[in-house]
Amino acid sequence: MTSEENLILPNRCLAVFVDDTGHEALASGHLVYGLGGCAVMGRDLDRVIRRPWKEMRKRVTGSPDTPLHANKFPGIAKPGDTEAMAEFFRIHQFLRFGAIFTVDTKLADELSLMQAMKEILEQRIGDIVQRVLCTEVKVIFESSERANRIIEQTFEYFELFRGSKHIPSELYFLRKSAAEPALEVADFVMHAIGRQARHSLKQPGSFVPDFCAVFHGVDRKLTSFIQVAAIAKSDTELSAAS
Repeated sequence: MTSEENLILPNRCLAVFVDDTGHEALASGHLVYGLGGCAVMGRDLDRVIRRPWKEMRKRVTGSPDTPLHANKFPGIAKPGDTEAMAEFFRIHQFLRFGAIFTVDTKLADELSLMQAMKEILEQRIGDIVQRVLCTEVKVIFESSERANRIIEQTFEYFELFRGSKHIPSELYFLRKSAAEPALEVADFVMHAIGRQARHSLKQPGSFVPDFCAVFHGVDRKLTSFIQVAAIAKSDTELSAAS
C-alpha cells in the first residue's frame, strides 16, 4: 500500500473509496463491522462526485470546503437537508457497495473476521469490475491509526479479475485531513450500512431511511451489498450466505 501523495487516477482507472463502520474485532459494545463505500471511473470523479458533493457541503455547512461527515450530519442538518442528501444519492450515478458482519454472523473456525471481510470485499469490488470497462483499479482506504496495520496485512494479496483477465490493482491510505469528497461519500454509505445492520438485529426485514436513500433509489447495477449471516471456507473457495 502507498500513500496518497502517489495517487494518480487515469481516465480508465476505477477509483474505489473505502470507509469502515464498527470495530474490526467486534470489541465489547460493537455489534457490527463493515467495509464499503463508493466507486467511479477516474474520468468521472470530478463530475459525478466531487463537484456535486461540494454543493452538498455548501448547502449544509455554508462552505464547499468544510468537511461533512455522516455522524455530524443529523446535528447540523437544516430543514430540507435530509431530502437533499437523499436526492444526491438518487441522482448521481456512482457505484456504491458494502459488506458487513454482525455479532450474529457465523464464521468458519479457521477464519478470522478480517480475513473473511477481505474475501467478501474483494468479491464486492470484483462484482463492480465485471460491469465497468476499467483497465486498472485503485482502492483508497480512509487512513486510521487503529486499523491501518491490520488492513495492510490482511489485504496484502488482493487480486481482481474480469473473467479470466487479471485487472491490476493498487491499494492506498488517504488521510481524513485531505478532505476528499469521495471518502466523505463513502463515510455516508457506511454510516447507512451500519445503521441498517444494527436495525436488522432488532427488526429484520425492515429498512432505515438512509439505507433506502443510498441503495434503494438507484439502478441495481450501481449497487453491490451483502450483510453476511454465515461464512464457510472450503479447500477452494469462500462462500457467504446473506
